[in-house]
Amino acid sequence: MSTASYVERSVMGTKQFVNRYGLGLLFAANVFGAGSVFILSQAGSDFGFALLWVLPLALLSGLVMHEMSARLAAADRPLMVYIKDRIGGTAAKPLAIGIAFIMQFWSVANYALAGAAFVYLTPLSNLYIGTVLMAALGIALVELRLYNRIEGVIAALVLAIFGSYLVIVLGLDLPVGAVASGFVPSFVSEFGYLTMIIALLGTTVYYPNFFIQTSMSGTKDWDVVSKYRRDHTFGMLAVVALSVAVMAVAAMTIPDGRLTLTAPGEPLAAAIGPWALDVFVIAAGAASFTSATGTLFGAGFMLPQAFGHRPFFGDRPFRLVVHALICLSVVLALPLLAFTGFRPVTLAITMPAVNGVIGLPITSIALYAAVNRYFDPSRIERAVFLAVVGVLFVGSALTAQSLAGTIAGYL
Repeated sequence: MSTASYVERSVMGTKQFVNRYGLGLLFAANVFGAGSVFILSQAGSDFGFALLWVLPLALLSGLVMHEMSARLAAADRPLMVYIKDRIGGTAAKPLAIGIAFIMQFWSVANYALAGAAFVYLTPLSNLYIGTVLMAALGIALVELRLYNRIEGVIAALVLAIFGSYLVIVLGLDLPVGAVASGFVPSFVSEFGYLTMIIALLGTTVYYPNFFIQTSMSGTKDWDVVSKYRRDHTFGMLAVVALSVAVMAVAAMTIPDGRLTLTAPGEPLAAAIGPWALDVFVIAAGAASFTSATGTLFGAGFMLPQAFGHRPFFGDRPFRLVVHALICLSVVLALPLLAFTGFRPVTLAITMPAVNGVIGLPITSIALYAAVNRYFDPSRIERAVFLAVVGVLFVGSALTAQSLAGTIAGYL
């Protein structure tokens, strides 16, 4: 085989892989931002292996939610269009604006983290300028406009991020018995433990992805549930497998609970050399950037739909919404960093819990109602769907007070 033919086949194979799993990798990028790295590291540092059981629960919950979402996607029934039809345009508009506002708090945290990584890696010493620069790069990414271009960029970044952190596991001797015991559910009656549970659920069962998935029929040109199911299952499995590794490594290597920008990467540096710390920070910054930008794609679909439009990925209404929310994220991030006790890492740990308490239960209830309206789930399916929605809703309600106390402490 000639070199040119080999290269051509490799390129075609890569394109086919991205086309088949690229949307799932986008979902993975949204889920596994740098925020997830620090939430998982904080969970491992504070509670050892005791919260590993939440990750299989998050995987099952995410797959069930995506199953409902995929059915809507294959039938080209965007979730916000259903909500608007159900509650009316007058109510749908403020609801969509409210959800988008809560949603962008993920970007507040992730652009701040990306800015912190940029400052660490470059001579720039001003965190505020770094945050603004990362947001400007987010706007530039959106301006690529064509989905396949953005999908390719994000897929490459996600695969690099996953590979960089999995090296840690190869360099450590994990205690198998202790890790296995962490998958047995246990409950501790303290605010931090309960807040961490909903933070893990909120950052893994990532509700902006459902608004994206149900709106992608025209872009991906998939009209069967199996293609969406294959795609999102790949993304969810990759995220949860990596999440288990991150939490377990943190439980072994960050015992004092003092989490910093570089703490999760220090085991990597110890295992393979000091240069690996820079690799970790690059990966964390890239993860933060992709999550901050990709999350807002959900609002790019959702807000125009609430106002009676049917946006296409990258069209003018889509881009205007995403650009506006990126700018709002920076406007909110700068004073939070300047005038409160929040730092990039604490923002990353707290903001997913905010979304888990508010945005996730609203979206889960709407998904369940939409599937029951448009389709005819079996009794078993309906029971499973309702059980997952119930877990997410009850978990959010039980941890609201804990979250409020955590936020008050930083303010």
